[in-house]
Amino acid sequence: MLSVALAMSAPLSAHAQGDASSRTLAVQLFDEAEGLLGKGQVSEACPKYAESYRLDPQLGVLVYLAECYEKNGQVASAWGSFREAEDIARKRGDERAQHARERAAALEPRLSYVVIQVPESIRVPGLQVLRDGAAISPVMWGARAAIDPGTHHIEAQAPGRKPWQTDVVVPAEAGSTTVDVPKLEVEPVAGSGNSGGPAARPNANPGTTQRIAAIAVGGLGIVGVSVGGFFGLSAQASLSDSKDLCNDKDYCTARGDELRTSAKSKALVATITTGVGVAALATAAVLWFTAPKSETVGTFKRPPRQRTWAFAPAASGWGMEMRREF
Repeated sequence: MLSVALAMSAPLSAHAQGDASSRTLAVQLFDEAEGLLGKGQVSEACPKYAESYRLDPQLGVLVYLAECYEKNGQVASAWGSFREAEDIARKRGDERAQHARERAAALEPRLSYVVIQVPESIRVPGLQVLRDGAAISPVMWGARAAIDPGTHHIEAQAPGRKPWQTDVVVPAEAGSTTVDVPKLEVEPVAGSGNSGGPAARPNANPGTTQRIAAIAVGGLGIVGVSVGGFFGLSAQASLSDSKDLCNDKDYCTARGDELRTSAKSKALVATITTGVGVAALATAAVLWFTAPKSETVGTFKRPPRQRTWAFAPAASGWGMEMRREF
């Protein structure tokens, strides 16, 4: 294993230069990873090496990271890190290029692979395939991809389609697994059935509809009676005020005539609105108490016979009459 001094002696990359805080944290994480590795806590050490390299990408740290991956059984990650270290060292003319190349070559026969098959027949616009939450480029669909052994989560999703997902277990040491992505089902649109056409609406309960209408009509009736009562009281008040301005023969002052005229107008409004309100309340009561209920025949519900009630002016003269139709 290379020494810490060697790891930290490589030239700083352009990305890390000038960022003293990142370099400081990178060194701290490297030291912690070394301590964990010394205690045999390999799985805890590797993420710290990885974060140290991300903050301050030094060649020596990358080699340490690759060795940690190898010890942790992450063969594909180790192989990829050694290959990356070889490329960096070769461009720099660094002698560690040969060491990284040899280690990568030794790991290659042990690599496990996964193949994610996405047939042309199921490819729809916007289709995206993900492995462990990361999108897979379409150029890799159907191609062998080196992967660490263990359980991996595969997903497929597309606009207007139901998402699909599965978990696969990739065996260790030269294992291979193939995943076939199925055709994604069409996602039903709100208000439509599974076939893509309009969904059949459930039969509305006529009783419920009639009771709702009864409540609405009853509300109008209450308003009508309330308004009629207000104008009735106001008419009585105006008439009472006019008595002191009129004699027994109904001769009134100008103010008295004005009050009595106002009283008559208010009384007329009170009569009409109260009558309408009472009629509305009566109609609401009829609607409520005659709301039909579904009749059950065997295991099926038969729509109830429709009955209509309404108030209308009587054909024979003054007044109102109630009609009932089936």
